[in-house]
Amino acid sequence: MSNQMQSTYDVVVIGSGFGGAINACRLAEAGRSVCVLERGKRWGKADFPRTNSQLARAFWNPQDLGLLDYRVFRRVDVIAGSGVGGGSLVYFNVNRQPPASIFENPRWPRSIKKDMLQPYYEMSRAMLEAKPLEPPAERDFPLRKKAFFDAVQGSGRDPILMNIAVYTGPERANPYSGITQDGCVYCGNCMLGCHVHAKNTLDLNYLAVAEKNGAHVFSLREVERIEPIEPVEQNGYRVHFKVSGSAAGERGSVIGKKLIVAGGTLGTNELLLRARDVHKTLPRLSNALGQGFSINGDLLLDGTDKANRVIDPVPGPGITSGVDCGTGENEIWISDMGYPDSFIWFLEGTLPSIPRLKNTIAAAWAYLTRTFGFSKPWDYTHELNRFFAGSASAHYLPYLGMGTDAGNGRMRLDGGNLEIDWTHRESRKMYSQMEDALREFSKALGGKYSKSFYWRWPLRKRFTAHPLGGCHLSDDPTKGVANEFGEVWHYPNLYVSDGSVVPTAVSVGPSATIAALAERIAEHTVKS
Repeated sequence: MSNQMQSTYDVVVIGSGFGGAINACRLAEAGRSVCVLERGKRWGKADFPRTNSQLARAFWNPQDLGLLDYRVFRRVDVIAGSGVGGGSLVYFNVNRQPPASIFENPRWPRSIKKDMLQPYYEMSRAMLEAKPLEPPAERDFPLRKKAFFDAVQGSGRDPILMNIAVYTGPERANPYSGITQDGCVYCGNCMLGCHVHAKNTLDLNYLAVAEKNGAHVFSLREVERIEPIEPVEQNGYRVHFKVSGSAAGERGSVIGKKLIVAGGTLGTNELLLRARDVHKTLPRLSNALGQGFSINGDLLLDGTDKANRVIDPVPGPGITSGVDCGTGENEIWISDMGYPDSFIWFLEGTLPSIPRLKNTIAAAWAYLTRTFGFSKPWDYTHELNRFFAGSASAHYLPYLGMGTDAGNGRMRLDGGNLEIDWTHRESRKMYSQMEDALREFSKALGGKYSKSFYWRWPLRKRFTAHPLGGCHLSDDPTKGVANEFGEVWHYPNLYVSDGSVVPTAVSVGPSATIAALAERIAEHTVKS
């Protein structure tokens, strides 16, 4: 939606992921003038990457404006979404509440408990229409889901279908945006954007409601600097941005009487660190800024190899099921996981496979001998089937593990760029317990536990889609950046609302918790 940017708004929101979209929605519903600044672009059904050439431009940079933001650090790699709707465009749709024990960690503000957040969890779950998978008409559950259930039950545990924000019914107009949605077609491309709008992404609900209530959402606006206009209680904050993708380096600014920073864990920390340490515009930001970085215990790209059945990890929503593997010492949650079909085709073509090589040679030999008259006419169907057999992925079940890691990382600036100091050392026991469970699952499927290539020598890295922390909610400015309602210590009317405010790992996908906290922050901001 195209709007003329005003010079001043009641509220400026930086970022349009879960934290930004929810605050924009609730404040616009309350009659506030709202401006949302998103560095990525708007993605339509036909815009998401599918072909090899499109995938070659799928990753974010200021020129390509890709969907996926991939960042490489010394001990951890981080992936996030970029576009109007933020991480909801590429996440695996899960809406799962963490166990109550998470909020007993003293890093959390004393007032924030699971039962207190429950109404906010329900608000966001209802808006996202998250519920367990109901297969579309004429489809069954994916083979991946069935294999996961067998693996988990074979280890003596009880799997469940998880709440996922995926629509599987007949074509409809989305109840919040009116945009046409088709039911899930099991393409497996959740991570690359949903071309049928079966995913209930934020642009279909929260952001659509915000715009219906007058909010202005501006894409391709990358925020560079924040400066307070004293006294901030009356005048607020000026936000300076550049227009992404503009050859002339076009720039502008806008004033928000209230400012909500929701640029994602990495984006928010980077922006505030620059405001404190480079631009010196927010010098009183807490020394806790950037501390307590967590990867939510993510264990990605591990799986069961050579299972005793065909699994085909692509079809169906990216995640369908999960199981509690907590040990008493650590909260651990493990889910099935699917890969986009384009990734599987790429891997199949690049990873060596002796069975596939043998089958290819045999099929080619049979074809050539018949073509040149060295064999009699016969049915080539068997050879064609064998040509496509020997797949490296057909008997592979991928997992996503999450758990209570130590949350001992630190984000800092190095030469003006974000750097992350993180180590797995204090989380070794948790990861060992998680891997023990995966070995049991693999044994139950008659397969072999396969570790992610990230974790093998010589990389020895972790890969996360769930970075958290650095701008913790806290009862004390020495322990965190913002109070329990997300308002930044020492800076009235400046708020943070995204994964960066979460003080600990939550051991499940964090989107539901980020959304619940955002609903609570928005409620407070409307009243203040």
